[in-house]
Amino acid sequence: MKADIIIVGGGIVGSSIAYHLSQLAGAGTVLLLERDHTYTHAATPLANGGIRRLFSLPENIQMADFGLSFYQRFSKDMRVEGHSADIGFRRQGYLFLSDNGGAAQMEENFRMQESMGVPVTLLNPTELSRRFPSVKTTGVDLAVLSDQDGWIDPHAALMGFRRKAIASGVTYQEAEEIRLEKAGNAVRRAHDKDGATFEADVFINASGAWCAELAQTVDLELPVEPMSRESYFFRCGEAVEPLPFIKTETDLAFRPEGQGYVGGVPDWSEKPGWNFSVAPERFNSVVWPALAERIPAMQSLKLERSWRGHYARSVLDYSPILGPCHGVLDNFFLANGFSGHGIMHAPAVGMGLAEYVVEGAYQTLGLDCFGYRRILENRPYREKGII
Repeated sequence: MKADIIIVGGGIVGSSIAYHLSQLAGAGTVLLLERDHTYTHAATPLANGGIRRLFSLPENIQMADFGLSFYQRFSKDMRVEGHSADIGFRRQGYLFLSDNGGAAQMEENFRMQESMGVPVTLLNPTELSRRFPSVKTTGVDLAVLSDQDGWIDPHAALMGFRRKAIASGVTYQEAEEIRLEKAGNAVRRAHDKDGATFEADVFINASGAWCAELAQTVDLELPVEPMSRESYFFRCGEAVEPLPFIKTETDLAFRPEGQGYVGGVPDWSEKPGWNFSVAPERFNSVVWPALAERIPAMQSLKLERSWRGHYARSVLDYSPILGPCHGVLDNFFLANGFSGHGIMHAPAVGMGLAEYVVEGAYQTLGLDCFGYRRILENRPYREKGII
């Protein structure tokens, strides 16, 4: 099978790239190879769907801002006859709490966000308590609220991108264990485990937490590793005011979901790699105490389910790796290493990669700072808004 462009990876980033390519004249034929069309172990459906602009790097703020606007009109723009494109978009806010000595960095990030027009509010403990009475402020030095940020249903967004891309002429092909073949300084073919061969002029690696494995098949080193995270859905026995998506420096992260909440606390002792097994007992020993300490009303909780997903951690600097591998593999493009921010950045990355492939440069947003050259030169462009 031959196409002008092959995308490997059909999660939300790959599907956004496919959709945006389908909207540009001159892109040609687009073939997307996805290992599992059920998306059982894909990162996107297992994610919490947050979209926030609380970053330190201006480009990350711009990408998230682009994503917010895109998702705001998603239900209209992505609608396909016979299918709704509702993604349950809720702009209920994001709240970062500094409770582990990072107040100076959080305030510096706040100044950057404010300078770029993000509607953010810096709260001292008294103001925080007044705004969210259920939040215990002991140990909190300050907080930053971005009340126009929020979250979406990530699976619905993925399906929306996929359906619209297919309706616009993109071909999705199930293909497992992809191996790339190069000749000289270009990728020429992709092969799957069943022996099928796929040829193209341009290849795009959008394979999420599997991206380093794919790159290694053409001797390209990507400092990206899969990190497993367990999430939980739980209900609170006491009524609290409507809460935003809350993240703390002590690693607690949760948000409202229907009549309950989703979230968790990462286990930093866990080594990078693949792990889909769940350990609900950790909710009782680690997550529940952290929730009850910060939200006393959550002393009364009921855990209903748990699951594991993986995100692609960019080891060098927590920033994505985007664009062409010029001078190494000239027709090989990367959309990798989002470090848990793929959903919020997918619209901007899709637009940017599509522009670069067709036009030879980014047009809408300047994303050259995330290029592969910095990896070769060991030159971090570090995102400091990670908590």
